[in-house]
Amino acid sequence: MSSKKKEQTVGRPEPEFKIDILTIIWIIFGFVVSWVNMLIMLGSMEIWSYLTIIFTTIIPTVIIALKNRYWGYGYLFGFAIAGIPFSFLNPPYGDLFIGWYTFATSFFIFIILWLIFWKTWRSLSSIKQVKT
Repeated sequence: MSSKKKEQTVGRPEPEFKIDILTIIWIIFGFVVSWVNMLIMLGSMEIWSYLTIIFTTIIPTVIIALKNRYWGYGYLFGFAIAGIPFSFLNPPYGDLFIGWYTFATSFFIFIILWLIFWKTWRSLSSIKQVKT
């Protein structure tokens, strides 16, 4: 491999964030899953129901993000955004605490996963590019 070709691949910037139709579909899907999850929490009010947010955000997001990380971000974004309108509705259709709890938890999980995936993708891409 020539040095000019090697310099071009190593210095390649990260691709721009593009919202495609599948990202929008994952946002809508995350919104619906979040809404159903919040209704379950509202109906049962048990501690296990509050822990379902962790399982319905982290596991699907990692699986989706392995295919395309922007789709995973879209899923989590939709999941978090669903908490805002839910917090303004009165029971039995919504609850202030559950809505903002869902938003805050999803937002913090998004930050953690974003840092992990962002760092991992950069590390993996630099390993692939330096290979001779």
